[in-house]
Amino acid sequence: MSDRTVLTIGTFDLLHFGHVDFLRAAASLGGRLIVGVNSDAFTASFKRPPVMTEDERLYAVSQLGYKAVLNTSAGRELIDATGPAVLAIGSDWARRDYCAQIGVTHDWLDERKIVLAYVPYVQYAPVSTSQILTRIAARDR
Repeated sequence: MSDRTVLTIGTFDLLHFGHVDFLRAAASLGGRLIVGVNSDAFTASFKRPPVMTEDERLYAVSQLGYKAVLNTSAGRELIDATGPAVLAIGSDWARRDYCAQIGVTHDWLDERKIVLAYVPYVQYAPVSTSQILTRIAARDR
């Protein structure tokens, strides 16, 4: 392990073992993991509003031992504020343009010497927040 800072950004709504496994893998890329937790308003601008409030999600992530900070925009501002050596993202972004999503370019990351690291989703039983919500809705019928 090194002393370099790793940053990841996400919503982490209905925190589940997939999130926990991802965060653990991201943390292994450096000495300190900062988790940018997307605000309620920002999340609602690109997908369904979170079930858990931003305060609940910040608290849940911090209880895992990581520094949780509120992210209110695409990500560039948070990257500038935290100065990570590594930006960790899920491997589901490998075929999508993550840099465009967060408002930066690969050159912008390179100029700041930030490594973009794809963290594989390796789970013994894949799960997502959407799957959990589907289970809840099915039980309520």
